[in-house]
Amino acid sequence: MLRPVAFLIGGLLIGTVAGKVLTSSAHQAGSAAVAPPARVERSCAHTSGNTAIIVVHGQSNAGNWGSARHTAREAVDNFDPLTGKCFAAADPLLGADGIGGSFATRLGDILIQAGRYDRVIVVPLAIGSASLSVLNNERADWITNAISKLKAAGLTPTHFLFQQGETDARSTISAEQYASLLHQLVKRFRAAGFDAPFYLSRSTKCGVAEPKNTAAVRAGQLSAVDNALNIRQGPDTDTIGNDGRNASDACHMNEIGTLANAALWAAFIK
Repeated sequence: MLRPVAFLIGGLLIGTVAGKVLTSSAHQAGSAAVAPPARVERSCAHTSGNTAIIVVHGQSNAGNWGSARHTAREAVDNFDPLTGKCFAAADPLLGADGIGGSFATRLGDILIQAGRYDRVIVVPLAIGSASLSVLNNERADWITNAISKLKAAGLTPTHFLFQQGETDARSTISAEQYASLLHQLVKRFRAAGFDAPFYLSRSTKCGVAEPKNTAAVRAGQLSAVDNALNIRQGPDTDTIGNDGRNASDACHMNEIGTLANAALWAAFIK
């Protein structure tokens, strides 16, 4: 059954979807069978003052784990932290793991179509299944490398988007520990002179049953908001229900959920 869905932000139609909801297994098999898109290199130099440079970090739902790939229709570029080069944005985005779609590609289109920016450069860093501790310790080198490559390219982020929490919602981390680790992670960017707003989503949903530690993680995400570190509250992605997620895992986003995720983030970006 096809289900048409439309999203509005401030009265502006930002997108529609009409298609089958793929299962996670179908997504993985289908994406693996499809070759990655040809990469079109673009200059990283931004001549317009109306350019958004958005770092997207977190775990799988901030990466390339959506069931449908998308190629940007607007002036949306993908900064690849590995090579330090920019490419026309096409899923799967370079820099994050996963072989499917990313909400960030759609987000770039939304922001430009809404007239907020002339160009959007997305910097993906997300790592599937990573706890906040892993992102801040074993995988902290991803942040260090991104900082180095961004500086070499002359790019200073205008926004940080952080969507993570599903793995920690299955752990025993406390709200206080979560907030402390998040502050440590943000300070890595602040120490590099990157002072742009850091938006933190409230994200824990992954599976039909509510994870055992949901309340603590959501409390930690709320308490981590901090004026001194310019950490701001982002969207509550747990509001994306099972209709927006793959039927097999009730976790990763289908096409409807990926667009909804982008729309939720767009509402917070100024």
